[in-house]
Amino acid sequence: MIVFAASLSVLPAQAVDHAGILLILCGLGIGCAAVYPYISYLLAIRRLSVVASPELREFPSISVVVNAYMEGDLVRTRIEDILRADYPTGKITLYVINDGADPTTSAAAKKALGNSPVKAVIIEPSQRFGKTKCQNLVLSRITDEIVIFTDADITTKPDTLTKLVARLQDTEIGAVCADLIPIGSSRRVAGLEEAYRSVYGKMCEHDSKIDSTYNFNGPLIAFKKSAVPHIEETIGADDANLALACIANGYRAVYAGDAVAYELQPMSFSSQYYQKIRRADGLVNSTRLYSHAICSQTGRPVFWRCVFPLRRWMLLYSPVLFVVSVVLLMVGLSLWSTTYGVALLLFVIFVLLFSVAKSDNLLSSFTLNQIYLIIGLAKRKNIQLWDRIEK
Repeated sequence: MIVFAASLSVLPAQAVDHAGILLILCGLGIGCAAVYPYISYLLAIRRLSVVASPELREFPSISVVVNAYMEGDLVRTRIEDILRADYPTGKITLYVINDGADPTTSAAAKKALGNSPVKAVIIEPSQRFGKTKCQNLVLSRITDEIVIFTDADITTKPDTLTKLVARLQDTEIGAVCADLIPIGSSRRVAGLEEAYRSVYGKMCEHDSKIDSTYNFNGPLIAFKKSAVPHIEETIGADDANLALACIANGYRAVYAGDAVAYELQPMSFSSQYYQKIRRADGLVNSTRLYSHAICSQTGRPVFWRCVFPLRRWMLLYSPVLFVVSVVLLMVGLSLWSTTYGVALLLFVIFVLLFSVAKSDNLLSSFTLNQIYLIIGLAKRKNIQLWDRIEK
C-alpha cells in the first residue's frame, strides 16, 4: 500500500493531493457504512433494561435434550444440575445424546441417572452424526410440545428452565434462549467473552423487543415443536437455524436476559480462536441460507424488514468494509505524506497486538470478532463436525 502510494507521488503534486483526498473521503465513507449497524445498536441499547420473564401459570411436560460429544463427567454435572432445577421432575423427560458412543460419557450419564426420578433415555449413535443431526434424530421421537436443547458444558440457576418455559406461554413466541455468563480458569479467555457478551445479549434483547432475534445461544434453547419440527442440518449454525426456522414459520424467537446459564470457556486462547471461527462460519452460512426471506418476508415481516437486514450487514458486509476502509485511508494518507500512512499502519498493528495481548475489553472483543468474521467469510467451510475443545 505504501509502495503504491509512493509510485503515485511521481504525478504532479496537485493531482496527488486530489487523489489522496478522494481516497481518504472514500475510506471515511466506507468506514461509516461499516460501522453503521454497530452505531445503530449502541444507540438503541444504551438505556435498554432486561425484560422480566412472566410467571409460569402451570408446568407443562417438557423434553430436555442434553447434547454431548466426548464430554465425560461434564454430562453427569449437567444432568445433576437439571435435576436440581425448580421444575417438577415428574414433568421432565430427559434425553442424553452421546454422539459417537463415547464410553466415558456413557458411564457418567448412567451414573447420574442411576437413582433419578425423571424418565430418561440415552441415545448413543455409534457413528458420529454431529450436533444438529443428533438434535433432529431425537426431535423425531419426542411427543412433548415443549423441547429444551442444552449442551453438557453449562450449568444454570434453579429457575432458568422455568423462566424459559414461561416465555413460551405467549402464543406468538416459538423459541427462546438463555443469557450466557462465561466462566473458566483462563481469565484472559473468559474476559474476552465477557466483554463480547456485555453487548451481545443487549443487542439480542433489543431485537426481541422489535420482534425476534436469530442470534441465539446454542447451549440452552427452549422451543415449541410445532414452531420448529426440523432444523436445517446441512449448512449453518444449529442455534441460528433453529431461530430462523421458528421465525420463518410465523413465530417469534426471543432472548431471555433473566434466564441465566453459565458456560465453561476454552482453556486457551488458541482453542477459543477455533471455537470463534466455527461460530463465525456457522452464522455467516445461516445468514446466507435465509437471505432470500427478505423478499418473501415469510412468517414475521417486521423481523425480515427491520432486524435481519441490519444483522446481515453486520455479519456479511461490515468486516470487509472495515478492511477496505483502512486500506483506502492508508493509501490516501500516504499520498499526503508517507509518515501519515506509516503512522496509520503502526496504529492498526498496535490495535491488533493490543487486542491479542489484552483481550478483556470491548475494543479488543470488537476487533477480534471482525477478524473471526473475515476468516469465516473467506473460508466458508460450513463446519458441521468439529473436534472437542478442552474446557
